Amino acid sequence: MALRREVRENSRVKKSLALFLAPLFLLTSCGAQSQIYAASKGEGVYFSVPLKWHGISNATLDKFERGSAQGAAVERQALVTWQVAYSTNTKVKASEIFSIDAPKKPLAFARVRNLSADEINAVSYNVLRDVIVPLSQWVSSPTSDTPQFDIYDDYEVVEKGARGVRTIFTFTHKGVAQTIDQTAMVSADHSKIYLFIIRCTNACYTKNEKLMTKISNSFTVRGAK
Repeated sequence: MALRREVRENSRVKKSLALFLAPLFLLTSCGAQSQIYAASKGEGVYFSVPLKWHGISNATLDKFERGSAQGAAVERQALVTWQVAYSTNTKVKASEIFSIDAPKKPLAFARVRNLSADEINAVSYNVLRDVIVPLSQWVSSPTSDTPQFDIYDDYEVVEKGARGVRTIFTFTHKGVAQTIDQTAMVSADHSKIYLFIIRCTNACYTKNEKLMTKISNSFTVRGAK
């Protein structure tokens, strides 16, 4: 990407996501398991989800992504250092994690990827906003192909190990509207990109907004050691 975004450079929605797992731990309270704590000590990244959420391992995600990646996506996938996915859907598959289609149940993804030499000096906040769909292009240069969308919130996020933007927006794909709560950050030296996404259909998000916001708020980047 120049920065070669993990999205197409035109206004059409990318058909698949280039999205990320490692050690998993259970937080406990008075001896009782309360939630899943997903963390990479090496990358200094963690977040938490309810205990009953179903997880998809790094190995499973990597295997699917490597098998389906083409062109520049192959090189980007090789730079992924950690990724994990969780959903309330116990039958969720890796293919659904990487699909842009709106999930009917909450779906959370976390990913850490090294940036290529070409990308390191080209990262901007708009590039981070466009990591899944070309949101900034939809705003600045809408076309007849631009889907219906709304941005609910967009603000800078500063963590100990990285900084970037959190954007909450909706857009319609194949006639179905979904809400995405996306946090995208880069390390201080611009060598890594950190991504966390939680999403589902608009109806699903409205029903689960409090919990999904709590999960997104839990995403923390301390930085690689």
